[in-house]
Amino acid sequence: MSNKKEIVVTDWIKQNCHEGNFLNLTLSSDQRRVFRGKRKSDCNQELQLQLPREGKLNDGDILRTNQKKLFVQIIAQKEKLIEITAKTDLEIIANKKCLKYEEENEKLLKEMNVLKSRKLHNIKTIT
Repeated sequence: MSNKKEIVVTDWIKQNCHEGNFLNLTLSSDQRRVFRGKRKSDCNQELQLQLPREGKLNDGDILRTNQKKLFVQIIAQKEKLIEITAKTDLEIIANKKCLKYEEENEKLLKEMNVLKSRKLHNIKTIT
């Protein structure tokens, strides 16, 4: 589908819409929280998002565009998830804190390695 006019996505469609052409837009969970900016549909058609800042884009949402009878359907990208199970809520909270602590430590170790390699590089260039 080649439209010369820029496609601007402007709002959610509240009722079911069956007539018209649809572009699929696959987005990750993080991308579905961003309501403004340029995107490309699954068929590589450029889109300009200018949605009201309310909520989150959900899988299956239908969006209105500036072109008559052209709509955008949101598809949630498949993502890997971590399942945490526990006998009590307290265990779940403890598991979440452990995961966050591990992520922070991993980030800190990476930063330390970068600093260490910079220091070694500076020592080699001085000698």
